[in-house]
Amino acid sequence: MSEVFTKDFEIDCPPQQRSWRFIGPKIGELPLPGVPIRLILTSVSDNRLTFECSFIQTKKPPVWPSLLDMNVRQEAATKPFVAVSIIPTGVRAEIGGFAGDGTPSTNLLATACDYLVTNPNAVTASDLYYAHENVLYLEGNLICQLLLGNLAVIPEKRKQVAAIIEKPRDERFLNNVINALNGLRTVGGVNIDPVIVTSGKIETTCTYSQYGNASGEYQGIDELMRALDVVETSPATAVVLMTTLMVSDAIRQRYYKGDAIPNPWGGAEAILTHMLTNFYPFTAAHAPLLLEWEHTGFGKLVDPRDGAELISSSYLCSPLKGLTNSPRPVPVSATVPSGSQGLGVENISAVVMPETTVGNIPFFASLDQNIPIILVKNPTQYKMTPALLKIDHDGRKIYYANSYMEAAGMLLALRNGIVPETTQRPMAQLAPIFLKESEGYEY
Repeated sequence: MSEVFTKDFEIDCPPQQRSWRFIGPKIGELPLPGVPIRLILTSVSDNRLTFECSFIQTKKPPVWPSLLDMNVRQEAATKPFVAVSIIPTGVRAEIGGFAGDGTPSTNLLATACDYLVTNPNAVTASDLYYAHENVLYLEGNLICQLLLGNLAVIPEKRKQVAAIIEKPRDERFLNNVINALNGLRTVGGVNIDPVIVTSGKIETTCTYSQYGNASGEYQGIDELMRALDVVETSPATAVVLMTTLMVSDAIRQRYYKGDAIPNPWGGAEAILTHMLTNFYPFTAAHAPLLLEWEHTGFGKLVDPRDGAELISSSYLCSPLKGLTNSPRPVPVSATVPSGSQGLGVENISAVVMPETTVGNIPFFASLDQNIPIILVKNPTQYKMTPALLKIDHDGRKIYYANSYMEAAGMLLALRNGIVPETTQRPMAQLAPIFLKESEGYEY
């Protein structure tokens, strides 16, 4: 039986070794209880790093290399200009931690790029999807694999998207989802096929870890994988999941009132899609399956950032629309079809993320790949900063931005060969290298 679960572990790692080429192998030396599918650094104490890691135990082999492996890029490409923007899920980011409220900031960054890769959490808003055409909607695990150098992506429109629906206990909820899918077909002309309804439950209980970030507990993973096996035999290259997310009403009401708690659904959804994309060769997104009509919150006035959730009852139109603009993941050695362009880690010119969320693979991998990192003041409940990690900034391309508007300016500077430091004051003095006199030196 396949099982997904979350456990903590610790490794010894001094500050000078805090990048993925050191951390990954150290984790690999541990007696891990399964295949790692999502890792988050939760605390730092002297030379000890504590990680919260979601694992899966299953007989199915992964389709991509381990998240503990990486291929260091040899040479950076200058064109096209591609950036990655990540707003981690389940940490209550002030911008991007709600229902697609990171879309305007994401679109602003995208104006400075040929392509901007982002995680679904930043731009998914129940029924609303307004990300620009050059925003590539890519699930978080695949972003990690891209920055690790383990896969490449091909920007293209998805011609066929599959849907998996957990069989609800009330047929009206199933009809509600099918109505939404038919609306996307009728109005948007989207090819949604196959549509699979499971025979059993795929229940997820949304939880918070002891560190405060959103997480989940899972049942019915084999039932989900049965449905995914059917999708794998179809021409579909992306899949949207609609499964039960159990959240207590007390937590739900606290969240909608604006209490300082992370989105209770986001972390659990991320773990599910990380599992999926580790073991199946397509992109994915998740939408919660409605359990009670009262959960729609119809008629309530909430935080503006949650407005998109309160006007929907299916929650799936936005993630499915995003999947039509998700790039196709391919092995780095794959032959790119004529007329297409493959984008690998060599093409990534910058990574943008909130300043307090650097305890993740994209940050550590970007240090190894020598990719400029732009850290934005976007408050979260996750408090992992380069200062806490004691990251040495000497020789590192780490920049700090007060807003996404400023981060967009930094992207423009990088794109046009302008060193960001030259636009800031005070400027550091040059440090000339003075050669010593040498007698009898000849060429």
